[in-house]
Amino acid sequence: MNPALGDCGGEATVDRLREAWRRAVTAELCWTNPDGTPAAIAVTPVVRGAGSATPTLCAALPYARADEVAGLREADAAVFAVTDSRSLPADAGAPGAGAAGSGGAGSGGAGSGGAGAAAEAPVRTGVAASGTVRIVDDLKGELFTDELLDQELVKYPPSRTLADSVLLRRENWWWLPRIVVELTGPAAGPGSPEEAHPPERTNPARHGLLVTATADAPGSLRAPELRSVDVDVDATPHAAAPTGVTGLRDLTGEPPPPAPSALVFGYDYTMPDLERWETWSLAGRVSGGRLSVDARSGTPGDDLRTLGLLARTRRHRALAKACRAGVRAAERHLHPAP
Repeated sequence: MNPALGDCGGEATVDRLREAWRRAVTAELCWTNPDGTPAAIAVTPVVRGAGSATPTLCAALPYARADEVAGLREADAAVFAVTDSRSLPADAGAPGAGAAGSGGAGSGGAGSGGAGAAAEAPVRTGVAASGTVRIVDDLKGELFTDELLDQELVKYPPSRTLADSVLLRRENWWWLPRIVVELTGPAAGPGSPEEAHPPERTNPARHGLLVTATADAPGSLRAPELRSVDVDVDATPHAAAPTGVTGLRDLTGEPPPPAPSALVFGYDYTMPDLERWETWSLAGRVSGGRLSVDARSGTPGDDLRTLGLLARTRRHRALAKACRAGVRAAERHLHPAP
């Protein structure tokens, strides 16, 4: 479906990303905003042309999340990534990776058979590739229902309570309109990081993606760079003190490079129902292996206890309200009144 995508980060990387995207439960979508700041969100990975040898990688977001991807509409490129260990196959390793390198917190350890066995173990990595994107405003939900819904019902169980039958789809019509983001071709411009193999993230309470902008100026919006990092959660700013300084450790063992604009992004979810899927982020500047935090959202290692009936009802109503509002706003923008 997208033959040009074969050049996006190399054929081997794209093949591996396609396979990971098909199998993964969760994935990450990262880009550079118009003001030059990096952005990242968690998505349910789906594909168009699922029966094709070269399916199109997609994310299909309900309109409740329209504000989250507003900056993506102006980005030159984005990074599609799968780095959560729960979504990676057991043999996840960078092509050609072998004895060298530790691969981060998920490799080695007690019971691995000693230093020799640990040295021979392959480096476990995620996979990421950057490329140009196309955004489709599927306001009627036809594309989503015809090509993507069945995949989401398998990967994201909460969707089953909203759209697992014709009756539910009529009742919850607001869940079907989607913002579909497609990876369409190789990243444009010299210096774009077309492929990466960040170590897998094995500890949702500590491990995140360090997303740094590579653009030289806000007007040059190349795809950001990704690194898997361990966050010093004991020193992480919290709601009562949202700014401060926290330590970062790159899971490759290398010190994270300085960056004037950086985002550390992570998430956790309950298994196997995904009833709770909570994200957290820290935004600021990286220097000397430390992140000076200017803004934060969510909390690393947050308690994902089961919601009660009242909390579920309130969440459902809030979701429905936000989706309907997002759809109306998109309709006004795409079809303004004369």
